[in-house]
Amino acid sequence: MAFARFIAQIIRLRAHFPDYAIKKVRLDNAGEFTSAAFNDFCMSVGIDVEHPVPHVHTQNGMAESLIKRLQLIARPLILRTKLPITVWGHAILHAGALVQVRPSAYNKFSPIQLAFGNMPNISHLRVFGCAVYIPIAPPQRSKMGPQRRLGIYVGYSSPSIIRYLEPATGDMFTAQFADSHFDENEFPALGGGSRESPNDITKWCTHSLAYLDPPSNQREVEVQKIIHMQRLANQLPMSSDTKRVTKSYIPAANAPSKIEVPHEHFDVNRASEPVQLKRGRL
Repeated sequence: MAFARFIAQIIRLRAHFPDYAIKKVRLDNAGEFTSAAFNDFCMSVGIDVEHPVPHVHTQNGMAESLIKRLQLIARPLILRTKLPITVWGHAILHAGALVQVRPSAYNKFSPIQLAFGNMPNISHLRVFGCAVYIPIAPPQRSKMGPQRRLGIYVGYSSPSIIRYLEPATGDMFTAQFADSHFDENEFPALGGGSRESPNDITKWCTHSLAYLDPPSNQREVEVQKIIHMQRLANQLPMSSDTKRVTKSYIPAANAPSKIEVPHEHFDVNRASEPVQLKRGRL
């Protein structure tokens, strides 16, 4: 598969840039790049093939440097969103598109500007992982129902075609850029939920209980005291035996709200008399 894609890439480059011939390629020692069929094809088109020493990545420094650069761009793209790490493939493709349209520390011009001589068009670029609202096809919508559905933007195939993920299933679809509405401040999560902690990574700006109560010897002593007191409480007998308590089967709703007190135990005249305190004061 990699061999066929590499040959297709060579044919595409030779067709797009006929004035710039491919003279040499440096590849790793993978089996698909060391086969006789691959060597015969490169020899037929006049391309020299070089293979570095196994497990010595410094001999293929340009490719390894580009891979590292793509990783440094793709990592913050994923961490800013609420997407899992498994979408790293979409992030790498989007990082590659960003590398093509922006200058580097070695050159003030972008790769597209150096290749075609024109300033790159970046009006179609959007924040990776942001919310995008895609119009629902007329056969699938009703007059009184929603006209758009939510998607997660993960890049573009061309300036007029975007790629997005379905939040419920994670499947990738394409849509027309002109018909899509973007919200670059909203980052949906896969599965239809809204995880507060994306990618299961701790937010370092959030203070936890451990920060408010740092570990110390005094804290450990207090915890051991509480555990010891709880153990003693479980070993002591209960003050009242629940088996001797008579249970009432009368519902609480049927109990009277007022209790009548017998008059023979309550003297009204005596209750109205003032109470005599010490030294004759009332």
